Amino acid sequence: MNNTKTIDEDHKLNKHIIYEKHYESCKIKLSELTLKSDKVSFLRGITFAIAGLLLFFGYQQKKPALLIAALGFGFAFLMLIRYHGKLEEEQACLKDSQSVLKDYLARFNDGWKSFPMDGTRYLSDNILETRDLDLFGKSSLYQYICTASTIWGQDQLALWLSLPDKGFAKDSALQISHEIQSRQQAASELSQKPKFCMELETGARRLRNIEYDKSREILDNFFHALKTRNNIPMVCRILLKLFPILTLSLLFFALLGIHRHLTMPLFFLLAFAQLMSAFLGFYWNNKILSPIYQMNKTITPYRKLFQLLEQESFDSSYLRTLQKTLLKNGTASAALKELESLADSVCSRHNIYAFLLYNSLFLHDYYCVECYEKWKDNYRDILEAWLKAVGNVEALISLSVISHTRKIHCLPEIKDSKRPILSASDIRHPLLKEPSAVGNDINLTHHTCIITGSNMSGKTTFLRSIGINLALAYAGGFCTASGLHVSLMELCTSIRTEDNVNEGISTFYAELLRIKQMIEVSRKQIPMISLIDEIYKGTNSKDRIFAAKETIRNLSKPYAFTMITTHDFELCDLENDLNIDAKNYHFTENYEKNKILFDYKLKNGRCTTTNARYLLRMAGILK
Repeated sequence: MNNTKTIDEDHKLNKHIIYEKHYESCKIKLSELTLKSDKVSFLRGITFAIAGLLLFFGYQQKKPALLIAALGFGFAFLMLIRYHGKLEEEQACLKDSQSVLKDYLARFNDGWKSFPMDGTRYLSDNILETRDLDLFGKSSLYQYICTASTIWGQDQLALWLSLPDKGFAKDSALQISHEIQSRQQAASELSQKPKFCMELETGARRLRNIEYDKSREILDNFFHALKTRNNIPMVCRILLKLFPILTLSLLFFALLGIHRHLTMPLFFLLAFAQLMSAFLGFYWNNKILSPIYQMNKTITPYRKLFQLLEQESFDSSYLRTLQKTLLKNGTASAALKELESLADSVCSRHNIYAFLLYNSLFLHDYYCVECYEKWKDNYRDILEAWLKAVGNVEALISLSVISHTRKIHCLPEIKDSKRPILSASDIRHPLLKEPSAVGNDINLTHHTCIITGSNMSGKTTFLRSIGINLALAYAGGFCTASGLHVSLMELCTSIRTEDNVNEGISTFYAELLRIKQMIEVSRKQIPMISLIDEIYKGTNSKDRIFAAKETIRNLSKPYAFTMITTHDFELCDLENDLNIDAKNYHFTENYEKNKILFDYKLKNGRCTTTNARYLLRMAGILK
């Protein structure tokens, strides 16, 4: 990819300008290639016409010179076809590169919200935190950072972001911390290799043309076929080699005029016998070879991805391990090259003329089956590991996206601590435009954090900023903060609670169920953090305040952080409760020229202002 050759050198400059520059460069080169391709196409047509005319007149006038010239122009025509094919491939690569660059530019504004891959398929009622924090779905973190085109990369990124049970109760925190740090090192290294990342994203881009479900079905069929053994008897293998040799030998002797009266009939007899055997075995052969035919469009992109990973030099142990996986059993790209050639042969059998010719001379279908069985024997046990290795690299590149699109970013420091730690500098929400996103500092020295503030002042966004950056930190990716220090904690949320009419669950009861889960987690005595927005907003103020105080007391543990937003100032009095380690924070607003202004900055202490009356006047409800 020539258009990315300087990305590594200037990636530390204004990133938006860099992507615009390379996008325009790509656009110019694509225009030049299109013009060249049109000229070659025209020249190809002229060459073909001249070859045809020379052949016609040479045959009519019986002039060998014209026939030789026709042969020369015919050869030139074939070379032009090949050259035109290369130009078309370059055009396709530039279009893919342009698409990748366009996506990066879209991440500097709200254009990314139209990306087709939003991760909705990964939303689960079993992990409601992913809904609360907008990790998956429309306008989600997944939609913003996912650059993966293979289903392996998409699934792996979703797994890392989906906050699975981290197994703290099993004393595996040290191992998990090590895994996260390994991914961090890999993501950090990839953030310094924008050229490689661009090439890999470009090489995989064509796989996006296949829908996820369709791609999954094709791969499932292929892996099912890999596990199926089709034993070819030794006699058939001998005949498979013997018959084509005999057939071609008879044809050769007939053309030389050696016993033509005998060799020509025998040739036709053997050719007819081979063709009939191909027809008789068509269903069996087709069943075996069908998975390769379905995979045909994906083999070449995967092979190029393998080749890129094999040739790159890596420092991080995680990336080197993935690379070593691709170098087992020879190399992954060499194995895919074999499969690519086999797929081309399989595709040719779908042309009736090629089917008749190849099978009558070479027993082509049976030969493809034999080659496929050999390929399966060599690579059936390692292919999935290769594909997963590529998927892991794609997921790691996605985790490095924030480093390419945000000025304020960092790799969080994961602390090995049995007590919860959360300290952040200039932390901000990654899905807000950076110019309008306001950063905040937070250093939780108390286990309960009560946040008050007027409507629209930024309380909920701040909670989500904490949660979504923790999800990125535990995935091993970059965060939108200038500094973040955290320990491993089970993340629980109650932010976007909804009723369920079908199951008879009200909004209040839905929130109760969420907070019940938090209390159950706290009983495990594992490090945890709970983010609760507008606690018990679905009930009356008297019950809400009583229930909120009892909930805070239940969650007030030395191994737990609890961050709660509320409009009930009565909860601020818990700061003076000796049995609850609580601290008050607040957001506030200013009024200027009959306008309400928010600074979205977190401040110490309780809120002293309200804006409901003012908002009612702005809406024309209150006069």
